[in-house]
Amino acid sequence: MKKWIFSMILVLVIVLSACTEEANNVDTADSKQVPADQSGETVTVLMNIQMEMIQTIRKHLEPVTSYEMSDGDGDLEAAVEASNRIANELRGIEIPENLDEDLQVNMKDSIELLALYFEERAASLSEGSEGVEVAAALESFHQKIGEAFEAEGLHAPNFEKDVH
Repeated sequence: MKKWIFSMILVLVIVLSACTEEANNVDTADSKQVPADQSGETVTVLMNIQMEMIQTIRKHLEPVTSYEMSDGDGDLEAAVEASNRIANELRGIEIPENLDEDLQVNMKDSIELLALYFEERAASLSEGSEGVEVAAALESFHQKIGEAFEAEGLHAPNFEKDVH
């Protein structure tokens, strides 16, 4: 009987280990894969900046999207305030000094373009305009950040789903 219980516990441990390993593999497969030949520090810094930008957006985006989905029946003031708050907080993201100087400049410019996108979005909400400038601002941001990431051998990030 003791051998049988020991065998069952051993099988359970093996199965749980395999499940945990598979769950860890699924989590990494969903996240952005970083090429092995990249400078680990630069890649990590860029990914951290990207995540900080996304977290800043997500923290305040709900009033903006709620108003846009309400066809003008929502809280315009809260939407404009949230969009401007996102722009201001994005500008507060610090770029580490250990990055190459050109990359620092490119990332600062990228963040500024994203902040301008949110300011254009706030203006578009206030004016009730179609948002042609908003789309152009987002495209400019994607182009700039894409160039910065691709210069380091990474895929260009796409913030489309994060801003809507």
